[in-house]
Amino acid sequence: MEKSPSNRVRTSTVALVRWSRKPGESPAVKFVMFSIFGVVLCLVLMMFIPSLRSAGAVVLFTVCFAALLTVPTVSGRRKFMQGLTKRVNGTLAEVTHSPDGQLSVKEFQRMVKTGERRLLLVSGVPGLGLHVERMATQEKDGNTTWVAVFSVLPPESGTDSFDRLVAAALQEGRGAGNAS
Repeated sequence: MEKSPSNRVRTSTVALVRWSRKPGESPAVKFVMFSIFGVVLCLVLMMFIPSLRSAGAVVLFTVCFAALLTVPTVSGRRKFMQGLTKRVNGTLAEVTHSPDGQLSVKEFQRMVKTGERRLLLVSGVPGLGLHVERMATQEKDGNTTWVAVFSVLPPESGTDSFDRLVAAALQEGRGAGNAS
């Protein structure tokens, strides 16, 4: 069976994390929706509570109501992004053999928004890039699918020296396995 275009990943990339986001999951959208619901609820409550019959009380009630209902969305989104960043950082430390190149949550969010690449050193040699791709979806529900991927970048000196470096690392790994 042929893979759909949305699931096809280039051969020079390795997917680290995949996640999808529905269009209505944005905290700003939720706040606006809860604000509209809050105004309607306040208008109904005005019939029973006379102190809500002023413009200031309506605004205060609407903002507080929407903010209270939006807080779980914001904290859930924050926890989700922290979890994704933790997974990416774990893989970064494993692949690069260095805990120094850790991403912060803000850096990872910026990479998601801008699609910028972060060049990585593998045992001190450049050869990998980390970036986030937005994948095209053909689903009816409108989810946006994102993938954080490693991509292989040939060094500036050419692929021959990179191939020799990989061969030397493989030989070293075989030699270390026999010494144990």
